Amino acid sequence: MKKNFYTFSVLLSAFFLLQTPILAQKTATIKINSTVTYQKITGFGGFVCSPSFAYNWMSTDNIRKLWGKNSEAGYNIMRLYIPIGPAIGSRESAWSQSLATAQLAKSLGIKVFASPWSMPAEWKSNNNIAALINSTIGYLNEANYADYANYLNDYVTYMRNNGVELDAISIQNEPDMQATYAGCIWTPAQITNFIKNYGSIINCKIMAPESVGISNNYADAFTDNTVSSKFDIYAGHQYGGISNNYLNVQAKGHEVWMTEYLINWIQDEGAPRDFNWTKDAFNFANKVNTALLSNINAWVHYASKRYYGLMGDGTNGSTDGVITKRGYILSHYAKYTTGTTRIQNSWSDDSGVLSGSSYLSVSGDSVIVMVINSSTNSYSLTVDLPFYTKSGNSITTTESVSMSNSPISLSTETVRPKVTINPSSFTTLIFTKSSIRPASQMIGVPFHYNKIENQTVTNTSFGTNYQLSGKTVTFDHSNNLISPNTTNSNGYLQLDDRYNQLVFHIETITSPASYTASNTTLYYINSSGSVSSHNYGTVSFNQTGNYDWILDISRTVLSDECLGVIGISNGNYTSILSIKFGDVYLSIGTEKMFKFTGIYSNGDSNLLDCLESPLFTSLDFTGTSGIPSGQDWYTTTASKNCIYYVNNDVVNNNTNIVTGSTCNQLTLTDGGGNFYAPNNFTATSASYTRTFDGYGILTLPFAADIPSGAKAYTMLVSSVDIACTQISKIQANTPVLIVGTGTFKFDGTGSVSTPRALKVNDMNGVYISIKAPAGSYYLKIVGGATAFYPVISGSEPTISPLSAYLTPSNTISVSSLPFRFITTDIDQIKIDMKVDKDNIELYDVWGRRVYQPQKGVVYIKAGRKIIFM
Repeated sequence: MKKNFYTFSVLLSAFFLLQTPILAQKTATIKINSTVTYQKITGFGGFVCSPSFAYNWMSTDNIRKLWGKNSEAGYNIMRLYIPIGPAIGSRESAWSQSLATAQLAKSLGIKVFASPWSMPAEWKSNNNIAALINSTIGYLNEANYADYANYLNDYVTYMRNNGVELDAISIQNEPDMQATYAGCIWTPAQITNFIKNYGSIINCKIMAPESVGISNNYADAFTDNTVSSKFDIYAGHQYGGISNNYLNVQAKGHEVWMTEYLINWIQDEGAPRDFNWTKDAFNFANKVNTALLSNINAWVHYASKRYYGLMGDGTNGSTDGVITKRGYILSHYAKYTTGTTRIQNSWSDDSGVLSGSSYLSVSGDSVIVMVINSSTNSYSLTVDLPFYTKSGNSITTTESVSMSNSPISLSTETVRPKVTINPSSFTTLIFTKSSIRPASQMIGVPFHYNKIENQTVTNTSFGTNYQLSGKTVTFDHSNNLISPNTTNSNGYLQLDDRYNQLVFHIETITSPASYTASNTTLYYINSSGSVSSHNYGTVSFNQTGNYDWILDISRTVLSDECLGVIGISNGNYTSILSIKFGDVYLSIGTEKMFKFTGIYSNGDSNLLDCLESPLFTSLDFTGTSGIPSGQDWYTTTASKNCIYYVNNDVVNNNTNIVTGSTCNQLTLTDGGGNFYAPNNFTATSASYTRTFDGYGILTLPFAADIPSGAKAYTMLVSSVDIACTQISKIQANTPVLIVGTGTFKFDGTGSVSTPRALKVNDMNGVYISIKAPAGSYYLKIVGGATAFYPVISGSEPTISPLSAYLTPSNTISVSSLPFRFITTDIDQIKIDMKVDKDNIELYDVWGRRVYQPQKGVVYIKAGRKIIFM
């Protein structure tokens, strides 16, 4: 009899998945750290034998299919309903209804526990088996506490006498649920007092409280030492959030079980419906995964056999006696993680889609990884293992297949196998140790030069709440992030660059209710110096932690531009979010940086991640000793424009290594990735190579010569065109127009820097790939004419690194800004292209005959340079 907590955010995600075409394969990495261990996994299962489904609801074949070591599903825990017996007299006729099922379960070697919904009505304050009747709440009368303890013990004894040794008995199903069906209300004080004073009567392990949610109020009561010694298993249901004070109970030696969860479509959508893979599978998978990441030892579903359960009952599209997709997802956990120990893992997934958890086998020689991919993309997943392996297995469930098992073939022994994760899939990966992996002696951390703490406050009255990195804060309707202000009366946080993202790394997050922030609103200072706000709607936070929450503050979203930040509000009254932040920082694009300390280790997991990713712009080894003199990162890195900082005492002249403040050889290439120099340095030799086809915009971080065959021009913007003046040398950090066809190498030397908010003559230099905002202009060809054209909202182009786009200081209304070349040795002529072009003998600047001249291009006519206007 359960509620459906199917959230809007899940439905919205499902909608986008349905609307999104399958994209190219993405990449991600999961790092496994077997030295950090968490809870032992006791098992998984489901509920049987209740009045709702009839006591003989599941046949012997059904049960054997779901439970037991050799069953198809592999579950090892069964939950029983305790039929309500009379207060006086024999209860065997009631209790015998579930006996046969329990006997079969024990014969299969599984764990069995039982839960009561109500005690006899005459022992309750409302004299009814319901928890709430006629607005009257039903508590167990204190005078009947001993009666009830004996009642539960009688059930244990009855089962034992009939060959069923219960593994635990619960005191009450959902003591905090005012149900109009069978139930009883217990406050935390009442249930703990009962256990302290009467628990010893019950000759069985005691489970409690089985509350609706895994909430702090019951957990706090159960941390009392006088209670801790009188019960065994702390249990709760996963309706709503999972708070974390139960960890204090667990620290006293108690396992924590999640003993009931379901999604009931009737309450969500007004009527039953068939199972929908996209809507339901990943909601279910993430619920299980979240519980396990929250240190839960066992996870038990509500109805085992039901159209929304682990086995179909023949209704709403399910097939009677056939394991459902949810059943198979839970089977992944049951078959491959029962008995294991959860271990630490961390994801490097820029899409933020993949989730999962990792486990170490009982023998310690195998790692099991659960991977949830709710997207329509396939992923190349690198699994960074704590040992070397030669092979593995992949077990996958999708909409079309269930637990399809296939070997992972590895050409050589490796610590970083790469596997393909199918779109819209749940996958179990298993790798067995073949040899030991030496431990890294380096420590690496992401490094952010643009942390929120480094921004300038315009008024000391603004306060210090903006200093969020490494802090734990409360975020709800009465507690804003950054500052409590919504106006600039106390000043604001002034941004030192044109940032596009405000990034909050969430290490951990807890809530007593839902994990959402409604009407999440950013208050900021726009380009005119006024206060603006933007509502990001409802933000749904992942309960597992260790991910980035990113607010898009680009001009695509904040069209009036964000030059300063005031605060972020949350309109949700029930979600009191407690968030521990890592770094809180600002970024322009997808740039990444890493800093290492300790003794250099070539096989370090973080280092290998950095070298395999095209997103890294710099690696800082200045705190690392033992770097080989011939170390060459450039040849193996995916990001060819990445730079590597080392100390002065390191003798290394290889490509892109900055020793102290000097780089012997800086080599940058088109397509090599973003370039960003957080610390200025001097290059003995610097070069940039790029292929041009007529026209291109170039911004270099160093001064450079112009290669033969190419011409360079500075650009001055007017309301009707762009005046171009030819130059003989390219200055650092100055956007220029390059005219030429072919591959050119721009050589230079001297100071190398990437200044913030680079803008010259309205040209915005770009070192980190970004979307040009609506209202700006960018270079493209339309109808054969090369010019700067306006960026249209909804179709913002990506500006590549070491290029530029235009944001005019004055209003420009023309549909394009053509080039106007200002030079004494070029004649500007106007012709009728349709009539005159065939009567003019033209050559390009390389002496080749031209028959289809284009406007704005330099040609040779009768020995003179001309340009068509």
